[in-house]
Amino acid sequence: MIRPSIPSDLKSILKIEREAFPKSPYDWFTFIQLYSLYPETFLVYVDFISDQQEGPVLGYIIFAPDGHIISIAVHPQQRRKGIGKKLLQRVIESPHAKKIWAEVRRSNKGAQAFYARMGFEIVRTVPNYYGNEDALIIQWIPAL
Repeated sequence: MIRPSIPSDLKSILKIEREAFPKSPYDWFTFIQLYSLYPETFLVYVDFISDQQEGPVLGYIIFAPDGHIISIAVHPQQRRKGIGKKLLQRVIESPHAKKIWAEVRRSNKGAQAFYARMGFEIVRTVPNYYGNEDALIIQWIPAL
């Protein structure tokens, strides 16, 4: 199930973040800021343990209302189960989505392949965006 994030999700989100982005994880303060800026578009994916009880956070996505994906990550042990696809699909289905874009490390071939499968295209490169590594700007525009 996808739902808006709540403050008690932060510990799980930080764990996923550190495992997903060991080179440059966001810290607690950054997530607090993002939560205050984008409470409606800071979403988490959780499974249910039972009809009444949620399981742990397995992934999250944060995006700006203008379509910029700020961060998306899935717990490494939960990848390739469709969680990232469901999270990204929520952005694509957003009523205000005229275009959606994100930055991806040039070395992150897995993320590039994921976005390509979802219909994103590389539109430009930003040299040294990550300090010593370029970012690829990937973009999706809905078909008219």
